[in-house]
Amino acid sequence: MYKISLFYGLIAISLTLSPAYAKNIPAVDTEFDEILAQDLSALTVTSVAKRSQRLGDTAAAVYVITQEELRRAGIYSIPEALRLVPGMQVAKSSSDRWAVSSRGFNGTLNNKLLVLIDGRAIYTPVFSGVYWGDQSTSINDIDRIEVIRGPGASLYGANAVNGVINIITKSAEDTQGNLVSATTTSKGNGMYEARHGGKTNDNSYYRAYAQYVDAASWYKGRTGFRLDGKSADKDTYTLQGDAYGGGQDASLNTWTLVSPFRETVISTDDSYGGNLLGRWNHKISKDSELSLQTYIDHYARLESNFDQHVSTADVQLQQTIRLDERNNFVWGAGARLNYLDLVSTFSASVNDRYDLQHIVNAFVQDEYALVPETLYLTLGSKFEHNNFTGFEIQPSTRLAWHLTQNQTLWGAISRAVRTPSSIEEDVNVLGLVTAGPTKSRIIGNPNQKSEELIAYELGYRIQPASNLSFDTALFFNDFDKLQTIATAGAFFTGSNGSTIIPYAYNNLGSGQVYGAEIAANWNINNDWRLAGSYTYLTMNLRVFPGTAISLESSELLAPRNQFSVQSYYNLSDTVHWDNMIYYVDHLSAPINDYVRYDTRIAWLAMPGLEISLIGRNLIDPHKEFPTQPQVETDRSLIGQILWKF
Repeated sequence: MYKISLFYGLIAISLTLSPAYAKNIPAVDTEFDEILAQDLSALTVTSVAKRSQRLGDTAAAVYVITQEELRRAGIYSIPEALRLVPGMQVAKSSSDRWAVSSRGFNGTLNNKLLVLIDGRAIYTPVFSGVYWGDQSTSINDIDRIEVIRGPGASLYGANAVNGVINIITKSAEDTQGNLVSATTTSKGNGMYEARHGGKTNDNSYYRAYAQYVDAASWYKGRTGFRLDGKSADKDTYTLQGDAYGGGQDASLNTWTLVSPFRETVISTDDSYGGNLLGRWNHKISKDSELSLQTYIDHYARLESNFDQHVSTADVQLQQTIRLDERNNFVWGAGARLNYLDLVSTFSASVNDRYDLQHIVNAFVQDEYALVPETLYLTLGSKFEHNNFTGFEIQPSTRLAWHLTQNQTLWGAISRAVRTPSSIEEDVNVLGLVTAGPTKSRIIGNPNQKSEELIAYELGYRIQPASNLSFDTALFFNDFDKLQTIATAGAFFTGSNGSTIIPYAYNNLGSGQVYGAEIAANWNINNDWRLAGSYTYLTMNLRVFPGTAISLESSELLAPRNQFSVQSYYNLSDTVHWDNMIYYVDHLSAPINDYVRYDTRIAWLAMPGLEISLIGRNLIDPHKEFPTQPQVETDRSLIGQILWKF
């Protein structure tokens, strides 16, 4: 009970602090007050329809994390930022690894969530998930993070099943001058950044940055640039690139040919990579715009159990057209090539070391005003062909009804698929079933099918006052052909006389996932803003009796209840106190429910110079995700200095 009492006590402290503090220090930088004047429903988003539209008008469960929220929450990694989003489950599984998901199916290799940085997909085709530890994009360079909960496949294609995260960085024009920051923690971790922005002429701007992170068991260095400009009144362009490298200590149980047939290996896993992206926008007329984007990306992970070298080339063409007063039309087409070089080990062998994957796609979407300014119908679909499952069609229908100027009711029906990854099709993994020389071997299945989802969504937004808004979303997800693992033939004897039990990936699972997500925002006055959310989630998954391993583990990794409260308060024009409280329901043993409390106090010492102190997880150490070995999230203090000049 003491946890509950402490929890409510912290809420009382953070939410009832008297506004009677003197404001005798003059304001020095209006940028630091923007968060308290935000009308979230009026924010502009581009991810839902691949064109600019007002967030309050969208027919999707979308949430925007602004740059100011990132700063005032003391965020310095993307997974930490996603804790602010209703419906997202974020759990730290090790010092540099995360489990991040939306609407269930969480895991460190979550494969149903599409993540983009400036339009560049950062999931790996090896398992269709994200190596979050390699994505140390500078938080100071992020303009906003747009998060769509629910399918986005009609525009983004396969793997945008449970959501789309679009991380949008600032234009180089908005990062002129210099920035340096230093962050250190009570655990001895440090992050150091430097950035310089300038311009080559009146129409061309650039920035360059460098970043280094040194943690207890891992380190990462990163550098990059961005160039933005316009060559004519109708043309704009962007060229940007990043490169990184680092390593992390790893403890791995691996299998051997001699008794006791396994050993623990301590090693340093290395990773490095880079990317280059170009984008050109051409305004054909006041009602039409054309954009062309292409990028190349390469990464390598050199691990004790599996080496990966993956190169990607991608090109996308898109045109938005306002056909008439009632039709907003968008279409696009593209292609992607993935070249994989996967190196076998004793515990993970590859049937074909080298693999060339291709995806070609096209999409169309039209928003039609059934009743102008009141009722809008959106129809669209993505058409893809890949060398895993062939041709895939992923349509959606969305309806938005603006009941009044400040109320919107929306609904959607969508189909999405998650295509198999290389691990499921081509990699054989060795595991231990019992003590001694009895092992399991999970065999890649080249006949694996796509996981399928039919999603039903209903949402309601209301802004009863200019400073108060609510956003609710209900969803029912019907899954079929879910990935499972089933026995694949008779036992056989390995080369050393051990008994091998074969298993194979297949599609023998199905089930329903449903829930509700509620978010609220209240700008109490010019100095105080509250935000909060609550999420309810239920998963009912099943497999064909007697033929597959149960999907119960997926259900046990989804918290039934989550809620959060954020308080942003200006003690004075130059001193801010911000508090974040999160509750996450219990998962599978030994992950109990927990309450997490973060606080941040910041002082704007002079124009452009901010000094902040952050307390992270101040209630109790706790575990967030069941991994081996178990990792505990401890209390920590973080000091940060940020200087713009």
